[in-house]
Amino acid sequence: MKKFKDLKSRFLVSIISILILILVIFFADLLFMRFIVTLVICLLGAFGALEFVHFAKKKQIAIDKNLLVGAVIFEIIAFFIYSQYAELQILPILVFFLFMIFLFFSNFNKIENSLSRIATATFGFLYIAIPLGMVLPILYIETIEMQDGRFWIFYLIFVTKITDIGAYFGGRLFGKKKLASKVSPKKTVFGSVAGLIFAVGGSLLFLIFSKSSVFDFNLSEAIVLGIILGVFAQFGDLSESLIKRDAKIKDSSKIPGFGGVLDMLDSHIFNIPILFMFLVG
Repeated sequence: MKKFKDLKSRFLVSIISILILILVIFFADLLFMRFIVTLVICLLGAFGALEFVHFAKKKQIAIDKNLLVGAVIFEIIAFFIYSQYAELQILPILVFFLFMIFLFFSNFNKIENSLSRIATATFGFLYIAIPLGMVLPILYIETIEMQDGRFWIFYLIFVTKITDIGAYFGGRLFGKKKLASKVSPKKTVFGSVAGLIFAVGGSLLFLIFSKSSVFDFNLSEAIVLGIILGVFAQFGDLSESLIKRDAKIKDSSKIPGFGGVLDMLDSHIFNIPILFMFLVG
């Protein structure tokens, strides 16, 4: 069917990515795997930062590529250290503070358009490093809350992805009224509602693991968190579409069926901090 012409490539890439992700998360608690997981997230952050620099370049904003990539990596490492030693929760804030100092210092000799460069680089740092970094304290939350963070990561990915699936099929099959036509012409109001219903349903499925020694969850939390994650999964998708549309870029990479790191993360950008605040706030 014409409506689902892009489904095959998306499905294959998604299945392969999810299978690899499940294996990595399942063994993430092993000591040596903690460093591998952190390395993988650092690589994702680095590639995401490079994609963001490309976006900025399209808008004639010349960000210091090395500074942004380095800062993103150090921020993720700071979150990893915090995930292992809860008393060092100040460390990610310290890295951000140092990044701001270096960012201003790097612009002292090129005053023209410094406001645009500083503001864009700061946004890129917050947009990429903070959500990716927060994955680690969620994953290793037993250090903080004595729960198995692997279940929460599975929960986060499942609810976010099932929101995308519900919105995709609901919109393609029954959607007519556009949700945000200028930002994402294919998204519809019906698709959005379908995605929200799928998110709540997916969240409720995890009640079977509730009150175990590693996953503490109740009915009201499942419903409320499912609604919030369902809303912000779609909001994150639209937000990244806004950035790409402004930069006149279709995908943040050219890999078939895979838009790029930022495309992969778009639905999680807001959901990761939301779950982080729910667990450790």
